[in-house]
Amino acid sequence: MKGKKAVNILLAAVMATGCGVIFSRKQVQDDVRVSISETVSSERELSVGEREKRIFRDTASGGEDLVLNAVVEETGGEIVGQGKIAPITVEARHKNIAERNGIVKLSFDVHVPSSILSEDQQVRIVPHLFTEDTSKLLDRIFVTGGKYRRAQEKGYERFKKYFASIIPDSVDFLKAFGYLGLLKLFVERNVEDRETGEFGVTEPEAVDYYIKHYLVRANRRRKDRLEEVYRKCVKDPADKLGVRLDTVLENPSGGLVYRYVQELKAAEGMHRLRLAFGGSVHTYGKKLYGFSSPDTLTYYVSSIVQLADTTEMYREQTLARDVSVSTLAYIEFEKGSWEIDTTLGNNAFELNRIKVDIDSLKSSKTFAADSMLVEASCSPEGSYAFNRNLSRKRAESIVEYFNGAYGPSNDIRFSFSYIPENWDLLKEHILGDSLVRDKGRTLSVFVEEDPDKREELLAECPDYPYIRSHIYPMLRRILFKFHLHRRIYDTIRSKVELDAMYMRGLRALQGRDFKKAVEILRPYSDQNTAIAYLCLDYNASALKILTGLERTPQVSYLMAIAYSRLGKNAQAEDCFAQAIKENPRLKFRAALDPEMSPFLEKAE
Repeated sequence: MKGKKAVNILLAAVMATGCGVIFSRKQVQDDVRVSISETVSSERELSVGEREKRIFRDTASGGEDLVLNAVVEETGGEIVGQGKIAPITVEARHKNIAERNGIVKLSFDVHVPSSILSEDQQVRIVPHLFTEDTSKLLDRIFVTGGKYRRAQEKGYERFKKYFASIIPDSVDFLKAFGYLGLLKLFVERNVEDRETGEFGVTEPEAVDYYIKHYLVRANRRRKDRLEEVYRKCVKDPADKLGVRLDTVLENPSGGLVYRYVQELKAAEGMHRLRLAFGGSVHTYGKKLYGFSSPDTLTYYVSSIVQLADTTEMYREQTLARDVSVSTLAYIEFEKGSWEIDTTLGNNAFELNRIKVDIDSLKSSKTFAADSMLVEASCSPEGSYAFNRNLSRKRAESIVEYFNGAYGPSNDIRFSFSYIPENWDLLKEHILGDSLVRDKGRTLSVFVEEDPDKREELLAECPDYPYIRSHIYPMLRRILFKFHLHRRIYDTIRSKVELDAMYMRGLRALQGRDFKKAVEILRPYSDQNTAIAYLCLDYNASALKILTGLERTPQVSYLMAIAYSRLGKNAQAEDCFAQAIKENPRLKFRAALDPEMSPFLEKAE
């Protein structure tokens, strides 16, 4: 373009001007895409002599004139449009995301084309997440031009030099601010009595005379101007707080693609998530303009919990005189310690929960509490002799805690027992955990009778790091067993009542407390128990339960999920086909579960 120079200034947010601004959501195969920058096109270049100018007003920065990628004719000063600027786009590979272990992981790709960024500018993108009843700003993304970053660094260097010129308070005051040589000479010659001085001059007076007061005042002024100079030198701080990515593009040619992953704790009723995007463009500490997209990315959250059977569970109960109830608590101790620390982990909540249970039993009009047994167990690391002593002392410590809490007037007898190393529970967890890959080799060590040798053999297994970090903590538990008797009792009789324990397990499942749900629902071995196992990714244990249940469409569908996760695609396809044959509506459900996507395509 002879006789013309390029102007590379991004268009301001001109949503209100009607100048061809486009915001769009596109479906590209399975992709969801949102455009968060403007696109303006000119059908032809403006010829020399035409006085039409493609200049737009930026309302975000006080009405400054900004021009989209254009050229200026040097002789006539004419501004000529140069076609399109590619938009910043955000793509989500899957609009359906699954909850796993109580966590929802959403991801999207941010595409920043090279044409959107100048060397002296910084693009800031801000994702805004909306759930059913809350919203939060996610970490920002900064894409910075090379000149922009160098200007930031120069600002820091200028401030660093200024800061270095300040004499700190920690230095020797006389050495920094005094004529030290002259002061020593004067004191030696003229000050014999340090309190009054030979000639009526005291040492403090002499010191004050030989201080560089001008330097003290200058240093104080530099301190007082510290914040002012920082703002002047560092016009645009390199903010790292709340920033997911801060990258510099030097002469960008291919632009930037960044995969953004955000983990969220799943909550009851979380079915849909929406992401909106906004941001701004800055140059040398000045905001040129802000932009936002009125469109959003929408994610649909699938959770196997949604397939839970919420029917109330009743049971026929034989009302014996003596009964017992148990509950588990995961009370944490420092490594090798048995001292109770209520500030550690979730200890305060767990201990208070047990105390509430005890108080409830003590005030019950139906039952009288006779005793409470505390059983502590440890995981196998360390010697068996050490763990035996440790588990005993931890059980004793819990008993002492509750004896102290209730005092000598307490009418409940507390006792304790202990399991040095809970190998039986460890084996049960290994069998039910699909992430333990080599179960054969892992379980082969259980034939060793010596527990210390057994733990050494287990440590040599490939799955040991996972077992130690994920399963061992579940072995360090405290079992509370309450022994009760009925206050009024004539004879053994039966009645049908709501199964409170089962309903408690169902509430734990719906509330995403899957470990607690498994502990409570394990004895029932029903559909909800299988769902709790699936939510923890214990797929083999879930499948074992499901194969023993009546084959309802829901059971077949859950079996398909378990088979798919275990890599048994033929069985998964058969179970899925049976499920949708008996209940076609499950085909719509399958669109929400990633495990079912391949089989859904075949079913169609």
